[in-house]
Amino acid sequence: MLPAYSMSKMVVNLYTLILARRHPEMRINCVHPGFVKTEINWNTGVIPPEEGARGAVKLALLPDNGPTGCYYDQTELGVAW
Repeated sequence: MLPAYSMSKMVVNLYTLILARRHPEMRINCVHPGFVKTEINWNTGVIPPEEGARGAVKLALLPDNGPTGCYYDQTELGVAW
């Protein structure tokens, strides 16, 4: 539906993998928060901001030996390369 947006999201996800492999001492992951109700989408989202933030907070609090180079769909592991 939005080819430029979809392509940019794919590039960000792939860059996450590149950075994770380049810096294995760091925990580098990406998270899709869901369709969050915010001003950027004129509050048309279905998830409140507090719920949308859960995935980002979870990744920020990962332990030093936690996963890296992964994609999370909200708080669930989506893909581990």
